[in-house]
Formats: sequence, C-alpha cells, structure tokens
Amino acid sequence: MLKISVFMEIAKKVEELLRGGRIFDAFEFVKENAPDELKETIEKSFKDAEELKKLDGFWKKIMLILHFAYASQDAVERNDRQSLVSCVVSSVNAIKLSLELGMKKITPLLMRNAARALIMMDMKENAERMYVEAEKVCEETGDEEMLAAIDNDLATLYYDMGKYNEAKVKAEEALEIRRRLENREDLAESLSTASEIYVKLGEFDNAENCYVEAEKLYRELANERESFKLNLAIVLSNFAMFRKKLGRYTEAEKMFLEALDIFQELEKIDPDFSQFVASAYRHLGDLYREMKEYVKAEEYYKLSREKFRDIQKRWESVAS
Repeated sequence: MLKISVFMEIAKKVEELLRGGRIFDAFEFVKENAPDELKETIEKSFKDAEELKKLDGFWKKIMLILHFAYASQDAVERNDRQSLVSCVVSSVNAIKLSLELGMKKITPLLMRNAARALIMMDMKENAERMYVEAEKVCEETGDEEMLAAIDNDLATLYYDMGKYNEAKVKAEEALEIRRRLENREDLAESLSTASEIYVKLGEFDNAENCYVEAEKLYRELANERESFKLNLAIVLSNFAMFRKKLGRYTEAEKMFLEALDIFQELEKIDPDFSQFVASAYRHLGDLYREMKEYVKAEEYYKLSREKFRDIQKRWESVAS
C-alpha cells in the first residue's frame, strides 16, 4: 500500500509533465510508478479507455486526468464541431479531477484549451469567462508564463469582440510579462497582437514600434528555425498593410513582395499555403490600385483569382 505522500509526489510530477505539454511522458511515468499488478491495465488503457474501469481510487483519477488532458489537446487541434465539444467536456472533467488531486497548476492550461474551443464554436462570452478564471488561477499559483499566454489570447478575443480598449490592456499586460521572461517567440507573438490593436485605436507610433520589433525578432527566429518563416511572412504582410494605410507605398511594396516570396517558398513544400499566396497577390493588387499602377494591379488581381480558383478545385476534388 503506497503512502499518501507517494501519491502526492506522483501527482506533482504528472502535473509538471502536463504543464510542459509532455502528456506521453506523464503516461510512462504513471505506469513506471504504479504497483506491478496495475502496470498491464495502465499500459492497455493507453489505447483502450475501457480498461480504466478496472482501476479505482488514485490510479483511476490520475489516469482519467491523463486521458482527458490528451483529449482536450487533441480535440482542439481537430477543429470540427464534435471535437470542439469534446475538448470542452474533456477539459472540464480534467479540471475537476486535477483540483481533487491538488494539481492546480495544470487547470489554466486546460481552461485555455476549453476557451479556444469555445471561441471556435462562436461562444465568445463563455470563452471570456473561462479565460478570466484561468487568469485568477495563474495569479494564485504564480505562473507568469501561462498568465501572459492567457492575457494575449484575451487581447485577441477582445479585439474580435470589438472591445479595443480592453484588448489593449490585456495586450500590454502580456507584453510586460513576456519582456521580463525574455522568451523571443512569445514576445514576438505579443508584439504582433499589440500592433494590430494599436492600429485599430489609431496609436500609430506604438503600432510602428511593435511591428519593427516583431519583424526583427521573427527574422532572428526564422534564421534559426525554418518553421518561423510563416510568422515572419505574416508580420511582414500586416506591417505592409499598415504602411499602405499611411500612404508609405514604396515601403509597403517591398514588404508585400518579400512576404509573397516566403509564401511561395512554403507553397512548394505544402500546397495548403496556396491560400496565403492568393491573399498576397490580392494585397499587391490593392496596393498598386492605390498607387494608380492599374496594369500591375490587374496583373496581381488576375493571379489572385486564378490561385483561389485552383484552391477551390482542389477542395472540391478532396470532398468528392
């Protein structure tokens, strides 16, 4: 019979692994530390949730948390209605069990998954409430990294809801924390979020400063890892639209063309990036129309139309 202190140590380690996104490592850790007579059942439960019925007490609860946590993360990534509902249900169940076992530090992560699913289900008020609860838990546990992620999500949510002043407050709170934590990827994300909000509020100097810093960080990150090229292209495109808005057409053109080059490079690797290429063509068409270069404008509009038609045909062929 294991002592309560051992159960607490296991729960604490599982909490740490889940907080770090290491769900499968958490499964392995539980299996390794379970009594010998339960190891086979726990092993089988990885693939067959019905095996969980053979467990009870602490082991059943800890394994249910792992299953619900996995379902929560997996479902939100699938993005279909049934999966999104599953994400919310799994997250709520995992939250209840984690609180029973004193694993409070993973509840904001689960709440964040649920909130994202609720947003995609167009239940934004419910998502807001979930985020606010997650904020409170982060403040209680001192989890600044997760607090900044939630505040950044809230800023985006408030922006989508037209609550621009509330969005600004949350974006700046996220920025303050992420500057202190010095994680370049997270900081670049918050700078990109803040720049869009500042543009909407007409705070163009603040927007410019955020765009410049975000571009610099994403260039550094893209030089280190190919996966950041998409982020760089998106921030370049957004920055270009901002400069177009201010009538700085030459600067905007240079950025749009660089973004297009990156999108086309990514399209060669994965056809799903075609939609970014099509949008980039359209943005260039809009730019040249404003510059009164109508021949160039029509050229890019034509490319955009053709690209969107190709995308539509591909989707239709997949659907059939």
